[in-house]
Amino acid sequence: MASVVLLCTSIAALVSAVAGELLTAEQFANAVPGHLELDPEFRKLHPNIPGPHEDVDPFIVGGIESTPHSRPYQVAVYSPITATGFSFCGGSLINARTVITAAHCVDRRVGNLQVFMGAHNMPPGTAPNVIGRTSGDVVIHEGWNRAILLHDIAIVRFETPVPLSANITPILLPRDATHDYLGNTTLVSGWGRPSDSINAISPVLREVTSWVISNYACRMAYLGTVQDSHICISGAHGRGTCQGDSGGPLVINGVLIGVVSFGSAFGCEVGWPSAMARVTSYLDWISQNQATV
Repeated sequence: MASVVLLCTSIAALVSAVAGELLTAEQFANAVPGHLELDPEFRKLHPNIPGPHEDVDPFIVGGIESTPHSRPYQVAVYSPITATGFSFCGGSLINARTVITAAHCVDRRVGNLQVFMGAHNMPPGTAPNVIGRTSGDVVIHEGWNRAILLHDIAIVRFETPVPLSANITPILLPRDATHDYLGNTTLVSGWGRPSDSINAISPVLREVTSWVISNYACRMAYLGTVQDSHICISGAHGRGTCQGDSGGPLVINGVLIGVVSFGSAFGCEVGWPSAMARVTSYLDWISQNQATV
């Protein structure tokens, strides 16, 4: 039995929408990770799920630093959740005006999101290829509910299209909605925190390979929480996702098949699966809500 944690990271600082106008390194170093299982509301909804393990190492585990700009669809999403506090998540660019992320990354926002594309380092500094956008145009799936961890997907739309380049390229969506991808090798990437002792996201984009496991096996690990609209990857050999990686892409052969949703507070160290929103379950919803270009 594993404790469940949505994989976002709360931070006490925000990057502006224009690359280069950044907060200080000290402010980013003081970022505080969010743990869903510590949320009193979550504890009331899921009283039988135990609390966090003290020795969790919360980042893309068992992986490596990505080759800079080799994942040009990867975006960073900063969401204001209080007057002074913010959360950090990942996301995927699917066209020049649309990003897909997790619903839990944006459902408690109190202002406009700041989204960065074309970055390898985070914060992005003054990198010339980084593009920032501010957006309040957010569509959260109407079925999203933290009580059941279902339909954890959202769309962020930009008024002005992002200029595409070798460093900023939309990812493809699946064409076959019936494909279950069972056993297929996957790649997941993100800026999740580099260690439990550092209260900041990873300074560089990281990635890890794993493989899709059956929903039955994943459902056994998460006490029945996993449904058909989830897709899970193995946590074997210490591979997986953790805080800060929420909303990020699960990819097979350049196609987006999952949106990072939740994992176990134990999973980063002892091999529990990572669970995602299954993109093939939402193709019609995405088509109806994405911005046109």
